[in-house]
Parts: sequence; C-alpha cells; structure tokens
Amino acid sequence: MSDPLAEIGAALHSNKPIARHDVMRWIAAADEISRLSKLYRLTGERYYSINPELGRDETCSVIERYLLECIRLNVTGRDDVQDRWGAAQTLHVWFCNLMEQDAAPVLNRAAQAITELFLKGDDEVRNAIEAGFLEHALETEALRPYFEHWSTDERLRPAWTRAIEWGKAHPNFTWGMLSNSKTSGLNC
Repeated sequence: MSDPLAEIGAALHSNKPIARHDVMRWIAAADEISRLSKLYRLTGERYYSINPELGRDETCSVIERYLLECIRLNVTGRDDVQDRWGAAQTLHVWFCNLMEQDAAPVLNRAAQAITELFLKGDDEVRNAIEAGFLEHALETEALRPYFEHWSTDERLRPAWTRAIEWGKAHPNFTWGMLSNSKTSGLNC
C-alpha cells in the first residue's frame, strides 16, 4: 500500500516531473492537514513540474481546502501549517489574486465555503474570518459582491455590517500594501 504523504513529500523535494494523475490521487486522499499542507506547497513550488498541467479548478480546490482547514483547526507550533490568522491573511491575498485573474466561478465557490465555515465555526473561527479576512476583502469594491448575501442573512449581518464599515473606511488599503510583495504559492 502506498503512503500518499511520503509520495507528496518525495515529489516536493525532487526535480523530476510529477504525473498529474498522481497529484489527483493525492488530492482525493487528502483527508488531514499534513497532506493538505504538502499539496498546498506542491501546487505552489512545483506547479510547473506537474504534467499535464493540474489546472485552476484542482489547484484552487487544494488552496481553498488547506486555508479553510487552517482557519478551522488553528494548528500552532508547526512550520509546515499556517495558524488561523496567517491563513485568514493568505486567504485574502488569494482572493485578490483571483480577482485580478477574473476567476469569478472560483471566487463564488470559495465565498460559499467561507460562509459555511463561518456559520459552523466557533467564536474564534468567526473572529478570524471577520477580522482577518472579510474586513480586508471588503476594502476592495470588486470583492464585495461575493459576500453581499451576508447583508440579508440575520446570522451573518452583524459581521457584514462591521466588515463593510471597515472596508469602506479603508479602500484598497491592505491589498495595495500587499500587491507590491505578492504571496507566492497561489498558482490558480
């Protein structure tokens, strides 16, 4: 029986081409944060070694799953996994990168997944999503439509109201600062 975690690690540290069907198998078996973390790194650092190319949908699904799982779990003390707040910030950078790529379908799916995590999460998860991600995403007018449904849902409206107030008071502030030093590893 193969060990997907070991296989992903070997591919990550190799210079050899990586078969797309192997990556797809690893994605399907990614059921915990260590595998998602390695896949996240693989799709960033070795993306162009995957043959044939992995593609936006598959790559974005890994990024989304990894970042949301990091927010949900808040793993600390590990260099290979982002903590909750770091993942929330990376999620914002990823959204802004996708916005610049005109990737509305991916943004719609990710916004729905973020909404679901917010609704299922505890107060700490909700706080990280609201203050670490949503406030900064709503600084960018083009990202607001992906979360406007929050304004009409009584469970989401308080967070929306606070975040949109912040966003409107700080137009493009965070993305403007970050766009000069874009985060690597977000190849979808």
